[in-house]
Amino acid sequence: MSAIWGSSFIFIKISVESIHPTLLTLYRLLIASIFLFFFCKIAKIKRLFNKNKIDLLVIAFLGNVIPFNLISWSEVYVDSVTASTLIGTMPLFTFLISFLLLKNSRFSFSISLGLMTGFLGMIIFLGFNSILLIENSIYSFLIILASIMYAFSANWVKKLDDSSSIELAFCSILVAAIMSIPIFLGTMYILEIRIIDLIISIKSYGLISATILGIICTGLAISLFFHIIKKKSAIFASQSNYLIPCFGFLWSYIFLSEKLSPNLLLGLILIVLGGYLVNKKNSN
Repeated sequence: MSAIWGSSFIFIKISVESIHPTLLTLYRLLIASIFLFFFCKIAKIKRLFNKNKIDLLVIAFLGNVIPFNLISWSEVYVDSVTASTLIGTMPLFTFLISFLLLKNSRFSFSISLGLMTGFLGMIIFLGFNSILLIENSIYSFLIILASIMYAFSANWVKKLDDSSSIELAFCSILVAAIMSIPIFLGTMYILEIRIIDLIISIKSYGLISATILGIICTGLAISLFFHIIKKKSAIFASQSNYLIPCFGFLWSYIFLSEKLSPNLLLGLILIVLGGYLVNKKNSN
């Protein structure tokens, strides 16, 4: 899962070169929902809509609509390795939300050390970005906000124990796709951009990248993520995120030739180490 989600940031980076961020979010959600619909048919899952409609709306909005748009917008301005590293803070926020709001977790020395280490890495990472450009720092904060939204959604999924992971993934992504339509149309109206111009400007490599992003990095990955949450816990599932920066850097280095400075590398190491320390005692 870490390898799949780590690759999503390079696919986003490639896609936003010719696809508007809000259109990319809508497209990847539509493709993912179509993929999961046929998967549900093959698996003969007939009950496709959960009775907990409010919970479904929360998961769709916080786990898909907001973070997908924030990350896509941000990657217009920042490297994919920056996005993947900052998303690695999700395990830290997942624990904090579980502890503060749901009262499902307890502090220990390891957790306290992990939180301090992870947030120190985030500060170092953001500090370097602010030295580069204030604008880069702003978009880095938006990625952190996306990480917090992911953490809220992950904790919320655990409440829905009466649905299969595939069913929940399909329903939440389909609802998110429907939500994304007015967001896309409203953005186009506010920015005075013609939809036909957006479609014409799409490059073939961007469309291929966005399709892979929708099928593999959204539909398949979210199904796996929900399955792990339901079998174990949100904190356990979020462990995949502390390896995302490692794979994000690997794929970015191989395919996009992005490089890390010593400051960014130190921030990445501390974030990954912090996520590990937080989760190693809370993996059940």
